[in-house]
Amino acid sequence: HGGSVKDYSGDEEDGFDETLIPVDFQRSGQIIDDDLFKELVRPMSTGVLMTCLMDCCHSGTVLDLPYRFTADTVQDIRLLARYLTSE
Repeated sequence: HGGSVKDYSGDEEDGFDETLIPVDFQRSGQIIDDDLFKELVRPMSTGVLMTCLMDCCHSGTVLDLPYRFTADTVQDIRLLARYLTSE
């Protein structure tokens, strides 16, 4: 599942961090987008390509990327497929 919690770091325009809600969230808490960015995105070297698929609420912004890509049309999906398969 995905969710949102109050943003305490002040980096969210809407005042909320997006979250992933894992099975053990009652014991371990939700995983906020700031932590996902810090652990998954920031450490990547220049030129590294990562494919991350998340099918949950708020998943479009859960990695805190500086942009948002939404493949809403067949043309968008073909463009993305060409990009992912190019060398």
